Amino acid sequence: MVSHEVKINKLKAALHRAKNLEDTLKMAQGYNHIADFYKQLGLDSEALKNYHLAQELHVKKDTFFVYTTNNIASIHHDLKQYDHARHYLEQSIMVSENIQFSKGLAVANTLLGSVFEKQGDYKKALQYQEQSLKTFKILNDSTGLAVTYESIGSIYEDLGQFNVAYSYFKKAYNYERSYTSNLKINITNNLGDVNRKRKEYEKALSYTQQALELARKTKNSQQEESALKDLARTHADLGDFEAAYRYLSNQNIVKEQDLKHQNAELVSAMQVLYNVKESEAELALLGKQNQINKTRQYAILLFSTAMCLVFIVWLIYLKKRKKQEQKILKYKQKLLRADLDIKIAEEAALKREIDIKISALTNYSLSIAHKNKILSDVSRTLKNLKSRNGEFIKSKLEGLAKDIDLDLSNKDEWAELRSFFGQIHPDFFQNLKSKVLVELSSSELRLCMLLRLNLSSKEIASILHITPDSVRIARYRMRKKLPIDSKSDLQAYLLKL
Repeated sequence: MVSHEVKINKLKAALHRAKNLEDTLKMAQGYNHIADFYKQLGLDSEALKNYHLAQELHVKKDTFFVYTTNNIASIHHDLKQYDHARHYLEQSIMVSENIQFSKGLAVANTLLGSVFEKQGDYKKALQYQEQSLKTFKILNDSTGLAVTYESIGSIYEDLGQFNVAYSYFKKAYNYERSYTSNLKINITNNLGDVNRKRKEYEKALSYTQQALELARKTKNSQQEESALKDLARTHADLGDFEAAYRYLSNQNIVKEQDLKHQNAELVSAMQVLYNVKESEAELALLGKQNQINKTRQYAILLFSTAMCLVFIVWLIYLKKRKKQEQKILKYKQKLLRADLDIKIAEEAALKREIDIKISALTNYSLSIAHKNKILSDVSRTLKNLKSRNGEFIKSKLEGLAKDIDLDLSNKDEWAELRSFFGQIHPDFFQNLKSKVLVELSSSELRLCMLLRLNLSSKEIASILHITPDSVRIARYRMRKKLPIDSKSDLQAYLLKL
């Protein structure tokens, strides 16, 4: 058991080194070696688990895959799980053919033939064994040929063709060169058994006795038990029941001893497995504890770092925010200053424009008044002259006076004057109409417009081509139509509109 523990510990150590190096190929090989070791100990479930772990790491379909798949199939074959064995062997055959791996293909065909033999399909069993035989001949693999010839002989023995079986067992015997191997002893036992069935009792006793001696020499209890059982059968067929009973008793003793030995080996193997599992559990627990400690340290460090970063980021944010707020404040102040400057400039420009328009409007009004005065004087002079001249001059002067009077009453100039006035005071007439008690006439609206321009009664009389007394009378009448008392100044009221 100690040697087993030493070996499994070495295999585990090699696997651990491969894991540290993160070498998947060596890791797969490590699992494969451990699986081989468990298979040798008869721990089939552990062997299967490690073979599958090896295949998970090494997914490439190559000779390594074929080797592990054949071993997996072999375990299922030994466990009499023939459908599982066929499944894996078919995969192995397909991959072996694709990569032209002759040795793996031959082994797979041999195992598949054995599966069909166990299932009673001897035709397919012979078909796959013959394919395997051809490949082993090409490879000149004597051990492979010996195994295959023995398997074919076993099939023919099951079919009752003992002479054919004997010929294949004999070929297998000749190809297996080692006289102390389990295969050689098994073939020798088969030669003795098939000769017994052929009733060649002397040959049977010779081969079986030879197998017994080889088994005892190599301490192969299973083959020794098989040889003693075959000797008992042969002597029984010869009628020597005493010898048969003696060999049968010896076989039972060997069987009992072998059973004890197997149980001891199984207990030893289970103890090794238990020790390995316990060691792995302790290592896993220690690893978890270390991982938890490291995780805790990392968490503390990460939390501290995060808090520092948050504090630093917060300070930076506050500083940037303060700078940004100062920039925004300065920018707003600049915008307000710029808006103020623009409004001041606009107001100044508007004031200049209004002053210019008012000046122009006033000049235009005075020009009209001046023109009207000149035209009025000319009209009066012409009218005075008409009584002093002849009939012809009289008619001409009357026509000229009519033209001048017509020009004095021209309304286009008033429309143009009102247009200019509307540009300066756009809401004046609307506000005035909303305040009056009685609707104003067009002449009264003109009077209001001239008063709003802050013109004197004399200037208004000249523009309207009436006397100042007429202006005073018009103002008096218009006051009655406006909501103002007798003490209020009419012109001041209109200026406020």
